[in-house]
Amino acid sequence: MKRRQLLLGSVAAATVGAPAAWAQGGTSWPSKPVKIVHGFGPGGPVDLLARLMAAQFAERFGQQAVVEGKPGAGGTIGANFVAKAEPDGHTLFLMASGHSAAPGLHNALPFDAASDFTMVSMIARSPFAIVANPNAPFKTVQDVVQAARAEQGKLIYGSAGQGTGMHLTAVLLQARAGITMTHVAYKGGGALNTAALSGEVPFIITSLAGMTPLIEAGRLRPLAVTSKTRYPGLPNVPTLAETVVPDFDVNAWYALAGPKGLPAPVVGRLNEMVRTTLARPEVIETLRAQAAEPWTTTPQEAQSYLTRDVANWTRVIREEKITAPS
Repeated sequence: MKRRQLLLGSVAAATVGAPAAWAQGGTSWPSKPVKIVHGFGPGGPVDLLARLMAAQFAERFGQQAVVEGKPGAGGTIGANFVAKAEPDGHTLFLMASGHSAAPGLHNALPFDAASDFTMVSMIARSPFAIVANPNAPFKTVQDVVQAARAEQGKLIYGSAGQGTGMHLTAVLLQARAGITMTHVAYKGGGALNTAALSGEVPFIITSLAGMTPLIEAGRLRPLAVTSKTRYPGLPNVPTLAETVVPDFDVNAWYALAGPKGLPAPVVGRLNEMVRTTLARPEVIETLRAQAAEPWTTTPQEAQSYLTRDVANWTRVIREEKITAPS
């Protein structure tokens, strides 16, 4: 706990150097405190990752980084704030995977989810999991798919809300497996877990964060994870790709970005900060406590991934006629 508190603590600002041209490697940056914005409330995984980056930022660059959550509209309020910010490196964005779904769920966004952002690096990723109540008649994910095929549309499942990553993953699974199920949308992960534990729904598609104690206690049964490779924290749980849908690969992910036009020297320095941060054992430990694994990329790789992810989820959402929560 002390190590985590130290990691998340603020570091006092150092003396700011004189301005210099961007052509000199961005040495004038940062010239004032930096704001790391995200689109959610305090205490969740996005907020935690933003604070991890903020603590490392201050330590590395000698300027304080302040985390500011702008919750609402599925994260698009925070995204819009960053998209409209000056691209001088003093406003950054802790982006989450729901960002890719926003163009499909919302008809008229005031920003382009791919081209209005400069990606610095991916930070972490975490698979979703299909988890059943132990009293449900499902021992494997193959059992779920067979039951759904036998009675199309009758099998029910739960997620943490309409249009969430969990719901969209279930939609993609149904489309790829040729099955139809009935979705029950709960208001958040707490209500979802309660429904699964009580048997109100036979199985759920959920985040792995906080799920391990329930699985280890035998109160819920894991059937599959949604990543292409097995999750290290549950090595005996198969993937959808190896069981029912070849090449299925969906993760919740997190990335660091800035507004369009963020200067290349700043992007390079931030990318190096992310790489150094994610190599620290205490950071890896903190991520794994949230069922996430470090994921570092080049800025170009992150930008390409975002562009593909936005296009893929926009297509799925529109083809399957998924609407945003009311």
